[in-house]
Amino acid sequence: MQAAFANDVEDADPGVGPEDTSSASNIEAGSLVEIRKGSIYAHGVVLGHSYMNGRMWHLSLISTGEIIQHVESDVYIEVPRMADRDLTLRAGTGVTPMDRVETNARVELLKYIREAEKEINKAFMVIGRKNAVLYPHVRAKHPDEWASVSLSEAAKLVCDYRPESWPTLIATHKYIMGRPIEFVPHMQSQRLALTYDVRPENHVVKLQRVVDMVRKRSPELEAFIEKARGLIITAREKASESWDEPPSRVVVKDVTFSSDDRTILDVLHLALRRTRNTSIDPFSGAVTSIIKRIGLHTHKMVDDVCLRQFLIEMGEMAPWEDIVTQRKELNLDLMPDEESQRVRDQDALVKRGLSLLRPSQAKAKQPLGPEDFYDRDPVEHLRHDFGSLPVYVIDDVSAEELDDGLSVEPVLNEPGSAWIHVHIADPTAVLPPTHAISEAARRMGSSAYFIHRTWPMLPPSLTHDRLSLGSNSRKGEPEPVLTFSFKVDAEGSMVDYDVKAGLIRNIVRVDYDSVDRLLGNGGVQFGYPFEEALQTPGVSHVPVLESKDVENMRLIDDLTRRFRQRSRQTLNSFVFSASMATLVANAKPIHSASTTPAWNASYYRGFPDLTYEVYSQKTMERGSRLFVAECMKTASRVASRWFTAKGVPMLRRSARPPIALEDNRDIERLVARMDEDGFVDHAEFLQTKLHIPPVEYVLEPGIHWSMGIPEGEGYVRVTSPLRRYNDLVAHWQIKDVLLRPKASTRLFTPGWLTTYATEVLAHEKLWKHSDRSHRMQWTLMYIKRFCDHPNPPSDRVDPLQSLSAYVTEPGRRRDLLTNQFSCHIPSLGLPAVIVTPRTTDIPVGQYVNVRAKDVQVGLKALFILELCGGG
Repeated sequence: MQAAFANDVEDADPGVGPEDTSSASNIEAGSLVEIRKGSIYAHGVVLGHSYMNGRMWHLSLISTGEIIQHVESDVYIEVPRMADRDLTLRAGTGVTPMDRVETNARVELLKYIREAEKEINKAFMVIGRKNAVLYPHVRAKHPDEWASVSLSEAAKLVCDYRPESWPTLIATHKYIMGRPIEFVPHMQSQRLALTYDVRPENHVVKLQRVVDMVRKRSPELEAFIEKARGLIITAREKASESWDEPPSRVVVKDVTFSSDDRTILDVLHLALRRTRNTSIDPFSGAVTSIIKRIGLHTHKMVDDVCLRQFLIEMGEMAPWEDIVTQRKELNLDLMPDEESQRVRDQDALVKRGLSLLRPSQAKAKQPLGPEDFYDRDPVEHLRHDFGSLPVYVIDDVSAEELDDGLSVEPVLNEPGSAWIHVHIADPTAVLPPTHAISEAARRMGSSAYFIHRTWPMLPPSLTHDRLSLGSNSRKGEPEPVLTFSFKVDAEGSMVDYDVKAGLIRNIVRVDYDSVDRLLGNGGVQFGYPFEEALQTPGVSHVPVLESKDVENMRLIDDLTRRFRQRSRQTLNSFVFSASMATLVANAKPIHSASTTPAWNASYYRGFPDLTYEVYSQKTMERGSRLFVAECMKTASRVASRWFTAKGVPMLRRSARPPIALEDNRDIERLVARMDEDGFVDHAEFLQTKLHIPPVEYVLEPGIHWSMGIPEGEGYVRVTSPLRRYNDLVAHWQIKDVLLRPKASTRLFTPGWLTTYATEVLAHEKLWKHSDRSHRMQWTLMYIKRFCDHPNPPSDRVDPLQSLSAYVTEPGRRRDLLTNQFSCHIPSLGLPAVIVTPRTTDIPVGQYVNVRAKDVQVGLKALFILELCGGG
């Protein structure tokens, strides 16, 4: 049984930075749980927890008497405090009992579990006798729309007898999980959500129709198979001849799809939807039968990798199709902006709202509706005018939302001291928290930046015309900002701070690389493993700036370096970061196949022009990027100090120091090895037994250890209100204080903020995981195309010829003959898996020479390696 739960942790890509750790476990010892992995499930009692290999594991006793190790997301339902806590702790957590006390405790717990299973089975039989059918009562009214149902609602529909009791709830869960054709569990946190997605009626009907075709070997299916063979052969020929062309789609006008063909293709699309590996996949039988009968795919098994390739060769997906952004839980509008009804509606809303601003006659004060902007800036009378003080807006050349700028003012008669002003774009000058756009921003949480496309949190029609720094200057008007100022003395200490609403008039826009060349401080060096060594893509033009501007930026650089060094001495914190890969698209957006089903066949030619880049936090935090980032962090520290001084509640982002699990000297050893900027080698870090506590959002001004922020100061995110809703909340709260300094209650109460904190953490986890999966998919698409090139140039750079990787986790069993080791390849910035014979053992942190064995791109992308000569 343990082998079933010891395989790959589903969708749990190991993090490589201090803020990548998952949330702390809150399944307490003594809880009755249902654990699922693959098609296997078991009931058990949680005995304890163990932190291993950078991940929190639960140790549970199941009804067979075994102790199994599993992760939190394997638990689908729990009954807290089912067993006595003292009894649970006496049971121990070893594979076998250590003594008679542990043995006796486990015997008692097994009695609990078996009695619980009897109660669950009784409740399941009651549901069966009622012969209730749940699906028709809970599916969406529209046959193409998804619905959802909570476990408690479902229990009331399928069982009249004690529907709220825990045996009935678990039995109802069992009933739902046994119907995968109709219901889908929550992707990552079913235990917390206790809600199930309900498939659209048309999806169920189409799948049943295709299953029927397969079973009967219907003439309609035979015709589809014959048509598919011809289309796939053509698609392969066209792909090969157009390999290095720009991307395009060609419609085959003389080949059309019948309604039965379309039904089959629709079901194959649905089969590529990401689901949890928890039960029998209702699509797998039909999909396997159809693709095997076509007979043109040589994959050992028909899995998601094979299905994706089939849909590409059928012209149903683009070869560069992004699967991650199609995930239902992200709720992204996949239509091109020019065709999107959602974008049209947002633009119309913005246009109507802006047309009503600054009415010629002041109207009576009345509550704002969901489509009303502020008719005038609420803090207009409080704004400090910074006049002609230069404000340096420093960002990438391609930056889409400009939300911060920097100014500096030396302090007369205090040599070495100066004020730095961090000016942040002020969308709350126009946008109230009650607006429909604000509500949509809260649902989205943040802007979504992907390799092929960006989805902004706020409508571009509002951002570009009104909110982004520079938009007002172009019209000859001042820019409203929230300014977070701090004074740094000659020793590098922050000796004063201030927060105010401001107006800026003298914006100087310049990109990072230009500032680095003007200051001569080297700047960031990206790695380009697939390019010539001397090639440096994207070199920008160096602007001509006044010598005073260069002096000001040099002063900001000097002040932030001193302040950073001083801050690091406070906690002696270190940061580890592995190299990371991304692709830069030379033209965005890159659109995929149409979301509307096509009745004519088609094929794709070429591929987008992409540049493969490798970077890390250590290589990025240099030059102008370092001093801008340091100013943004310090502005967030200023915000926290200001809220504390005013006695106003606000969420702080907090991260406690690492905990040595075995040897307290591990932390001292890493501190001794960190460089002058506080970075330690990632491979060395992995060799220590340290637990990095998860990031939290708290009301108190808590420690943020990795940033060097001590307990009592805190860190409030305020610097990205155009792309993070959390920052908007902070801005609205600041305005409330400025307008009502003596009020006893605030716009956002501690209760509201505490509830919202869970929302923020869930959102961050979802988007961080999606971003990581997305970049892995695209980088491996790039590498697979590199490997599969039909006619590679003889002089091309090939970084895959010689690879070195370090192991990031202890090996685990892959199958009867092999083990697998998670690893990281620094030169490519990628995680991968090394497959070795069962007898091989490689210590965590050790470097080995490897070569590519397989590149798999499906719902999940995987780079598989094998060892080659020498360690």
